[in-house]
Amino acid sequence: MQKFITLFIILMGLLVLAGCSPNTTPQPDSTGNEDKTVPLQAGVQEIGGIVLGGGDQTPEGLLGGPVTYLYQVRLDGGEEIQVTYTAYPPSPAGQSQPVPRLTFHAGVINVGDYLAARGTYDPATNTLTVVQETDFIQTYPQKP
Repeated sequence: MQKFITLFIILMGLLVLAGCSPNTTPQPDSTGNEDKTVPLQAGVQEIGGIVLGGGDQTPEGLLGGPVTYLYQVRLDGGEEIQVTYTAYPPSPAGQSQPVPRLTFHAGVINVGDYLAARGTYDPATNTLTVVQETDFIQTYPQKP
């Protein structure tokens, strides 16, 4: 009888733990577009996805020059691409570079942020380059 009670308690504990596990079943897309992911095409694109990693890619020893940033992003459709932009220091000659709109909810781009961007996509390098004045990068703590 003692063994039966112990076995019963263990089984009940396992059932409780199984009931507390998160639901990992994919949920249907509320827009009805779950099977209609369109691959990126060369040219101007707008994307959205989760930042996986990246940051400043400027070689060491180059101070006071342009700073290039490169981030790996998993798009909403599951594809992984790179997103890059270059920040230019103020020019003493008064000449300015094109400035895309950069809006980072935490002041910087962090791993796990949701990133929305507009730029020019190059399928050969799998990279979206944000460089024009009409381009942008905006981050959010989660998908808006």
